[in-house]
Amino acid sequence: MKKVFSTFIVLFALCSILVAQKMQLDSLKQFDLEEVVVASTRAGSSTPVTYVDVSADEIKQRNAAQNIPSILQTLPSLVAFSEDGSGLGNTSFRIRGTDATRINVTLNGMPLNNPESQEVYWVNLPDISNSIQSIQVQRGVGTSTNGSAAFGASISMKTVGARTQAYGEASTTIGSYNTFSSTLSGGTGILKNGLSFDARYSRKTGEGYIRNGKVDHRNFYSSLSHYTDNQLIRLVYINGIQHTGITWEGVSEDQMKDSEYGRRYNPAGEYYDEAGNRLYYDNETDNYFSNIAQLMYSRQLNDALSINAGFNYNHGYGYYENYREDKDYSDYGLDNQIIDGITHTYSDIIKQELMVNDFYVGNVSLVHKTDRLHIDAGAMYSFYAGNHYGKLPWIKWNQNINTEEYEWYRNKGEKKEFNIFAKGEYQLNNVISLFGDLQYRYINYFLKGIDKDFVEMNGNYDYNFFNPKAGLFAQLDDENQLYASIAVGQREPLRTDLKDGAKGTDATPILPERMIDYELGYRFNNDNGIHFGANLYLMDYNNQMVQTGKLNDVGYKLMENVKDSYRGGLEIEAGIPFLKKFRFDANATFSHNKIKNYIAYFDQYTNSDDYEWVGQISKEYNKTNISYSPNIVSVVGLTYQPTSAWMFNIFGKYVGKQYLDNTSDDLKSIEAYFASNITVGYTFQDTPIGKISVQGYINNLFNSEFVANGWAATDTFQDGSSINYVGYYPQATRNFLLRMTISF
Repeated sequence: MKKVFSTFIVLFALCSILVAQKMQLDSLKQFDLEEVVVASTRAGSSTPVTYVDVSADEIKQRNAAQNIPSILQTLPSLVAFSEDGSGLGNTSFRIRGTDATRINVTLNGMPLNNPESQEVYWVNLPDISNSIQSIQVQRGVGTSTNGSAAFGASISMKTVGARTQAYGEASTTIGSYNTFSSTLSGGTGILKNGLSFDARYSRKTGEGYIRNGKVDHRNFYSSLSHYTDNQLIRLVYINGIQHTGITWEGVSEDQMKDSEYGRRYNPAGEYYDEAGNRLYYDNETDNYFSNIAQLMYSRQLNDALSINAGFNYNHGYGYYENYREDKDYSDYGLDNQIIDGITHTYSDIIKQELMVNDFYVGNVSLVHKTDRLHIDAGAMYSFYAGNHYGKLPWIKWNQNINTEEYEWYRNKGEKKEFNIFAKGEYQLNNVISLFGDLQYRYINYFLKGIDKDFVEMNGNYDYNFFNPKAGLFAQLDDENQLYASIAVGQREPLRTDLKDGAKGTDATPILPERMIDYELGYRFNNDNGIHFGANLYLMDYNNQMVQTGKLNDVGYKLMENVKDSYRGGLEIEAGIPFLKKFRFDANATFSHNKIKNYIAYFDQYTNSDDYEWVGQISKEYNKTNISYSPNIVSVVGLTYQPTSAWMFNIFGKYVGKQYLDNTSDDLKSIEAYFASNITVGYTFQDTPIGKISVQGYINNLFNSEFVANGWAATDTFQDGSSINYVGYYPQATRNFLLRMTISF
C-alpha cells in the first residue's frame, strides 16, 4: 500500500508542476489521446479480425449489480455463468468454448490476467464495470496484445476518461436475494489548467441464489489526469475488497433432492455436531484485497506519430477459509494431541490458504498513421512475485500448537515476461488493405517451496514464442466488407499445471500449446442501421490444454494436453431496425469442437467398500467432443424505444449441450438451456436535482431451472463397474432488480 500511495503522491506533484496556462482544449485531439491509450491492444475498422465493440451506453444499460461476464453475455460465442447462480459472486465465461485462462484481458493496455493462473477473477474487481468507458472483444487469436496469450479471445477495457464539465452521479440497485448496490461518482471536468479528477465508490451486498452465495464487496476508483492539446498524463488507482461465500463445490442431483435447500443447496462449510445435527460454518469464504495503480503517458508527436507509455503495479492479498471435519493431524504436518489423557489422531479444524502477490508491468508503444499506412510497434516487460502458504487459525483438539504462527506449507513463484511486437496495415488501393503482425514473447517461471502435500517443488521454466499473423481486408463499397486472416498463438502452462512436474512425480509434464487460427468474414452496414456479419473460423491446436472435468480442493479446473484437436464454426450476427421504434438483434454460433485419438485415464480401486487405489485404466476414443464446448450458442433480442425517455428490451439466450469431460458421456453433461431477460427503463431528463433514470430488470423471465456449468470425475473398480461424480452449478430462477440513477 505504501508503494501505491507513494506513486499517487509523486504523480500528483508532477501534474501540479505541469499546470498550463488557461486554454481551450480541442475535443477531437482529446478523443485521439484517449484512444492512443488502448490503440496497441485494439483492432481498427479495417483490421481483418473478428471483433465487437461495446460502448459506455451499452455497458450502462446492461449493468445491474452484476460482473463483467454477465454484462457481456449477449455477445457472439460467449457463455457466461456464475457459481452463486445470480451473477453477484464468482462469475466467468467461455468464448468459442475456451475458458477464462485463455482469454487475454487488458485494462488501459495493461495486462490484467493473474500471471500464474492466467485468469481474471472478476469478483476481485467488484463493480469495475461502472468505471469502464468501452470494451473491445476480439475472438480467436486476434491482434498482438500485452500479457497472457489469447487462445479464445482477447478483451481490451478502457476506463472512463475525463468529461469536459463537472458532474456527479448516485446510483442504487435493489433486488432479489437481498441484493443491494450503491455507487457514488463525480468529477471536476477538465479545468482551464488541463487538470481533472474523477472518483467513484461503490458497495455491493447480497445473499446470492445458492446457500452461502453471500457477497460483501467494496470498490474505489480514482483518476487524476492532465491534458494539453497534444499530451495526456493520467494516474489511475483502483482498490477492491471482496468477501464472497465459497460456492465452487457444486451440488449433485441427489443433494438437490435430499436437502432442505433443494437446488439452492451448497455443501460448503457443512459439519455435524456431537448430537448429529447438520450445521454450517458461517465464515466459509473467499477473501481478496486488490490495489491497482496505473500511470499512463500519451503524446501526439506530430500529425502522423504518437507515443504511449505506461507503468502498472498490482498488489493483491487473499485467502480461502474453510471448516474441515475429522482431519488427521498428519495431513497438516502435526503430531497427535493428548488432552486430558486422551490421544486424538484427528480433529475438526479451520484452515486458511493464503496468497500475497506483486505484479509490475512497464510498456511503451509507437503509433504511426497516415492515409495509407498504419504501424503500431511496442514492447512490454513484467515481473510477478507470488507467495502461497497455509495456516490453521483454529484446531478443536489443541494441546500445544501455536495456531498464530504455524504454517503447514509455503511456496513461491516468480514470473518474468518480455514481449515485443510490430503490426501494420497498408492500404494497397481503394479496395484492398494488407495486414501483418509479428510478436515475440519470452517467459521465465520459477517455482520453489513446499506444497500442501509436503513435497518440495523446485522448477525453472523458459518459454520462447514467435507468433506471426497476416490478413487481408477488402472494402468492396460503402456497405460491404470482406476479410481473411491467419494467426499463430502459443501459450505456456499454468502454475497448477506445472506443479506435479516440479515435484518430480511420474505425471506427464504439461507442455505449451500452439494454435493456428483461420478466420474468413463478411460485414454489411448501411446508413439505415442495418448490420449483418458472418464469420467462418477454424482453430487448429497442437497439444491443446483441455479441462479434464475434475477440480482440485480449491476449485481449480485441472487440465491435460491433447495432441490433435480443433474448434471450427460459423458465427452470424444481424441487427435490423424496423417500424422506426423497434430493433431486432441476433447472433448465433454453430460449431464443432473435437479431439482426435483421445485417451482418457480413470483411477481404479479395489471395490466401492474398501476403496483402495490400485492404479489407472485407459480408454481410447477415435474422435470425441471437447469439454465445455456447446455446438450451438445463440441470442435473439428485441428493443422497443417509443420515445427518447422509454426503453424496452427483451432477449433470449440458447446454449447447447455441454459435456463435463472429454469422453462425450451423456451421464457427465449438462443439458441445453434457454433463458430470457427483460429490461425496462425510463429517463426523466430535466428535474430540479438532475437527470433521473430508472431501470427494472427481470432475469430468467420464464423461470427456467437450468444449469450453466459443472464438473465431473469417474472412479472405476476391478470388477468392471464405475461411479460418476458430477457437480452442478444451478442458476437462479426468475429474479428481479431495480436501479435508480441520479445524474447532475
